[in-house]
Amino acid sequence: MSAPINLLEGNVRTVLRKQSTPMAVGVVFMILVNLIDTYWAGQLGTDELAAMSFAFPVIGVIINVSLGLMIGTSVAIARVVGAGEAAQARRLATHSLLLGVAIVAMVSGLGLLTQDLVFSALGAGPEIRLMIADYMMIWYLGALFLVVPMMLNGVLRAHGDPKTPRNVMILSAVFNGILDPILIFGLGPIDGMGLEGAALATAVSRALTFVYAGVVAVRLGTLDLHIPTPAMFWASTRTILTVGIPATVTNVLGPLATALLTAIVATYGASAVAAYGIGARVEALVLIAPIALSSGLSPFVGQCWGAHLEARVAEGFKVAVRFSILWGIGALLLLLPTAPWLATLFSDSPDVQRQIVTYLRIVPVGYAAYSVMMMVSSAFNAMDHAPRATLLSVIRSIVLAVPLAWLGGQLFGLPGIFVGLVTASLISALLGLRWMRTFLDPTTSGAVEVSAPAADCTSLLEKADETLREPMRGLIASVGALDGVTLQYIRGDAVGFFVGVRQLGHLHATGHLDLPLPLELGEALIRRGLVEHHRLHDSAGWYTHAFHDTRSLEESAWLLQLAHSVYAIRLHGVDAHVTERLTALGLDVSCQSALTTAAARWEAA
Repeated sequence: MSAPINLLEGNVRTVLRKQSTPMAVGVVFMILVNLIDTYWAGQLGTDELAAMSFAFPVIGVIINVSLGLMIGTSVAIARVVGAGEAAQARRLATHSLLLGVAIVAMVSGLGLLTQDLVFSALGAGPEIRLMIADYMMIWYLGALFLVVPMMLNGVLRAHGDPKTPRNVMILSAVFNGILDPILIFGLGPIDGMGLEGAALATAVSRALTFVYAGVVAVRLGTLDLHIPTPAMFWASTRTILTVGIPATVTNVLGPLATALLTAIVATYGASAVAAYGIGARVEALVLIAPIALSSGLSPFVGQCWGAHLEARVAEGFKVAVRFSILWGIGALLLLLPTAPWLATLFSDSPDVQRQIVTYLRIVPVGYAAYSVMMMVSSAFNAMDHAPRATLLSVIRSIVLAVPLAWLGGQLFGLPGIFVGLVTASLISALLGLRWMRTFLDPTTSGAVEVSAPAADCTSLLEKADETLREPMRGLIASVGALDGVTLQYIRGDAVGFFVGVRQLGHLHATGHLDLPLPLELGEALIRRGLVEHHRLHDSAGWYTHAFHDTRSLEESAWLLQLAHSVYAIRLHGVDAHVTERLTALGLDVSCQSALTTAAARWEAA
């Protein structure tokens, strides 16, 4: 496995490029699966293309549920692996796959029972619903090879293997590209199956890649094949879903908005739905670079902010925003003249072609703004402020895009719907940049949105387990007495410890203390068993300490005092007062070395 990229040093543009390029490769092949299906479906006719477009948001919901479960699996197993509990990691991996099977059975069963109701609500006519039913019957039955491999990818990522999940995406696209024309149109003794063939090609492709990933997982010894007791399985399920459910809820917002927009577009007929589906897939391919950059920006911002490199954070964010704007403008200039040619690739219908051209000459006006919003959301996630990223996504997709598209349609027809989408992206980007203004000013970078002073911390303590309330109260009182520390609520109930605009850390009602720390210091503390990687941001400069008894109370207070001293060093250097505090903390050699490295970086900045 190649060495990780040093995000704290070197040219910012070069670092972000190296961080984002591998992700772009995987995303290209993931998007190609959809484009390949769309291309071949387009050769069947407008109704078949419309049927696939109606199915797309429903499939998107299931895919994003799978992604949420993958994240939960990866985080849960990574924490166990990091603690050196290899046997428990293998058991948890096996339980995650069984959970995937159970979820597939539930989701597919519900989908098969309700598909006529769902697609009727989305505006599909009776004839198209028959096509959708045949397509989705195979798709739902093959969903096992979507969800369970996603969980398996999470297992492999948790063990430090990003290559196999990437290979899975590449192989899936290759197999799909080979099987689609064979199963859709037939070859030799194989009869063409039409749209059903596209669904079968996808299912077979995923089954083949599942076998590949499974063989790798078995060879790496990441599974412990056994039948768990109900209690063991439920405990593992809770662990996975603690992270998986919030990630799933966030991921599902996009497909939900797409479903509502599809219903609006459907009032203009099957050709409009077909054009909308094609436009959305072309958009995904065109925006690969911003998508990959947003993925690479998150660990960059998190690590640099945790390392108190405020100017580097500001520079990186500005680089990402400038790139997004230039890329969006370039995509628009590329699509304006090529839209008619692209339209002919996907459909022979003049009506569908005309509406594809309309989409590709209006919606790309908002690509620059949409890409900027991706960067804002990525930075919020890096700051462990994911609810703000979720809120921004909700505002763009549900609060703005759906009603503005409806209003635009009422006033100007189908082009008005597309104008509504552009307007939603522009407003959301401006709002996101306003929220992110602290990143654009190195003197205030690192401030997070807070709701109210937390003088008595009642909201936190009421939600905490009864056994934790008094230890938590003692921790808050002792840290609140440090020089310049103020207490603020974050996200309503978590209590944040601040010195000015710099957050030292925050305490959740669950007992988790989350801290942004210089990377070297965080890793030194992990080796001492005092912290572990953050459950959601394992490579983004955030670390977690589990608060559960008197000893962990002392450790939590020690960690926050250390974070306070780190801030003092960053602000004033190592003066006599700071040296005295560091001596009192009794730092070991590894922590002292980490602080020396961080201080040298600050002096050079």
